[in-house]
Amino acid sequence: MELHLPGGRLVEISSVENLRTELSLLSRIDDGEAVELKDGTKHSIRAERDDAYWIVTAKPRGWWFRQTLTTGDWIDRSKQKRKPFWVRRGNLTEAKTRKVFVEFFEGKKLSQPVEGAN
Repeated sequence: MELHLPGGRLVEISSVENLRTELSLLSRIDDGEAVELKDGTKHSIRAERDDAYWIVTAKPRGWWFRQTLTTGDWIDRSKQKRKPFWVRRGNLTEAKTRKVFVEFFEGKKLSQPVEGAN
């Protein structure tokens, strides 16, 4: 798979450790910039920096359309935390963003639900 980083940098990803190393730089990426992991031309996961959070969209194998992932906090009310009104549902932390990128790389089901899921 190929990891596309800001500034046109392209990294060939061959292992989970390699991916985790490259994703360790997420904290240094500026607002509005994006990181994308591509598995061929049709399947990818993309994260765009939105202030302190990430907007993550994915199209793993088996999905017909690219879907925006959500925090899932609204699904499990017992773990729901109050968020400032300016943080949109669907914005993920760096830790959750790293986790779904690794899940995508490993071909696993993504742990974050898609926006609009019940």
